[in-house]
Amino acid sequence: MLGDSQVSKEDQVADLKFSAAQGESIEVCFEPVGTTFSLSDGEAVFLRTAISNVASFEIVSWPNGVGVWVPYPGDYAIVDSQGNEIDTL
Repeated sequence: MLGDSQVSKEDQVADLKFSAAQGESIEVCFEPVGTTFSLSDGEAVFLRTAISNVASFEIVSWPNGVGVWVPYPGDYAIVDSQGNEIDTL
């Protein structure tokens, strides 16, 4: 998990939220590894990474989905709404 010991004081951590609207469903795919989450009715996942990485992301949307391209390899964690790590990229 991306923790304080892995991030310098100048490099703060950000949690980027990807969620489905109430009453809707979407897929969120993290590339280039292809990790995909199906979300519905307000569910969310968060991409946790150093703020300095955010400018390198490419986020593409399509009907009922979002693709998030991150530089790979890297230090990224996928966390749920309670802050529990559910995957790493």
